[in-house]
Amino acid sequence: MRKLFNKLIDETFDVGVLLKFLHGFFEIVGGLFLATPGRQITDNFIVALTRGEISEDPKDLIANYLIKLGDQVSGNVNFFAVFYLLLHGLINAGLAIALLKNKLWAYPLALSTFLIFIVYQIYRYIYTHSLLLLLLTLFDAFLVVVVYLEYKKKINKNA
Repeated sequence: MRKLFNKLIDETFDVGVLLKFLHGFFEIVGGLFLATPGRQITDNFIVALTRGEISEDPKDLIANYLIKLGDQVSGNVNFFAVFYLLLHGLINAGLAIALLKNKLWAYPLALSTFLIFIVYQIYRYIYTHSLLLLLLTLFDAFLVVVVYLEYKKKINKNA
């Protein structure tokens, strides 16, 4: 039974950390995208991304969310948004890579960093009530548990 639990933790860890890496990667891409000048680039990208879905289903939840998000992005993108996405993405992707490479130092650093992100995301959720932010926070909380269990397993194995 213990072997099955350990295998489940290992697989969940791998998938969760890979998802965290992808999240970080897309934040970096998003930050770079937002840093590009011109509203036209943003509008064209959103139209190209949502055109098919909107033509099939004008009430498509994700496509309409992207359109609404695009409408909220002004021509003069806030420097903080670009900085935040790039920094947050680099930290997430970097920690995920270190965790996937089984760097022992990365576990406590990832745990503390993800906990800080969770606190900030809860703070932001209080003001935005964003479902996406809530889901991201729940994912991060789940990942903290999985990373902790994996770290505990590695520490016990090395002791």
